Amino acid sequence: MNVKDICRTVILIIFISGIAPVSLAFTNIQDCDVSSDVEFFGLTAYQVEAYVPSVDEEGNTYLKGAELENAKTNHYRNQYSKANVVKLTMDRYASLTASSPEAFKNFESKLIIVDPECNELKLFYGNLIGNSVVSLHTYLQMYDAAERLEHEALQEFIKQRVRLKPKFIHEIIKLLKSDLAFDPLLTKATLAEQFLKDMKIGETNNHKIGGELALLAFAKKSGKIKSKNIDLQAFIISPYSFRGITQYDKMVVLLSTGVAHVVSDLDVRLTKYALGQLGVSTTEILVKKIHDGDELVCQLDEVNRWYTVENGSVTRECNFTQLIIKSMQTNGWRFTFDEDHNPISYSRISDIYAKHGMIKIIH
Repeated sequence: MNVKDICRTVILIIFISGIAPVSLAFTNIQDCDVSSDVEFFGLTAYQVEAYVPSVDEEGNTYLKGAELENAKTNHYRNQYSKANVVKLTMDRYASLTASSPEAFKNFESKLIIVDPECNELKLFYGNLIGNSVVSLHTYLQMYDAAERLEHEALQEFIKQRVRLKPKFIHEIIKLLKSDLAFDPLLTKATLAEQFLKDMKIGETNNHKIGGELALLAFAKKSGKIKSKNIDLQAFIISPYSFRGITQYDKMVVLLSTGVAHVVSDLDVRLTKYALGQLGVSTTEILVKKIHDGDELVCQLDEVNRWYTVENGSVTRECNFTQLIIKSMQTNGWRFTFDEDHNPISYSRISDIYAKHGMIKIIH
């Protein structure tokens, strides 16, 4: 029988035995060093002698329990000692062992499982051994695959052994801007039910908080911020009232790095909690007036409705975000951020300006 016939036979056996591959292609085989299908099927067809345990006169094995399993494992390890090592993608491993956890049992010593970001893992009695350090996106893909396949070994590995790559603070804020890049239902699935209940996060598939949920998942998976600055601070600039605000879907987040980000659909409560979990001191500053460096251009009236004064005329509305940005890029911030009502925050923001000068605005 030639190699092609062997491959066809093994493929047929796999499908008949109920462990047909599920489409879970989350490993980029062009980036990682993995074996070909022919090499994998060559390993499955490798000629070995079956393990036959020693028995007494009554047909009972001399070895029992763990000793018997160890003897069997050592037998097949010796039988496959001259076989070539095969590197199998994690998605292929997951799909082939989901319904048959012991599919690779006899030759697992010759397998290396390659995760989606090319970390190499070993198998030991069906369990993945090693550590995966991956991005948040990859972690969510791995989690989703393990859950859909109900793959217990992979679920346990992802829970215990997968760690997340650290992110710079600007990458953390980018998560908040990436609502549509994450599936809220998947992200929530990685968070404990009691935590979701405590945080009052509903069951609806709300894409407006997709970024906030992703940041929570990152924090709860022990994600870290990559920074030399051990005293990172964030200030969320919010209007004291939303009455009269023409565009209320955007807010400004000022960082102690001297950069301010404009973020759409920001959930302040979830953001403050997630950033706090990551060690970023986060304060919400409620603004009641906006100064553009020359004059007071927007403020609240007696019923807390915003109005704008321009060339002597009054408009009962305020383009809050646009004017806040203008204020922050002029000396107007000194009047906008009320020192009397927010002395500590005002002092900290003053330190940011003193250190960095002009604030860089990123939309």
